[in-house]
Amino acid sequence: MKINGHGNISNNPYKHQLNKQTQQQPQHMKQDQIQISKEALEMQKSGKASTERMEKVEHLKNQIQSGNYQVDAAEVAKKFYDFWTKS
Repeated sequence: MKINGHGNISNNPYKHQLNKQTQQQPQHMKQDQIQISKEALEMQKSGKASTERMEKVEHLKNQIQSGNYQVDAAEVAKKFYDFWTKS
């Protein structure tokens, strides 16, 4: 019985594919970037919250801790509606 080669073994397509991969230039890794608005940068630089806001936050903390804080569902729903329907 005689077996003839069907092609040259050096013509291996997988070897050619491997050679192509090694010849390609390594791609540069992309880096994440962020953009911070001017207002946010100013807030970071100042590092201080307004006194009115601090008083409001302290008042809400006290209400929550004492159990007297009540959420007005209608007001929350209205704010959501206004936000999502604003054009």
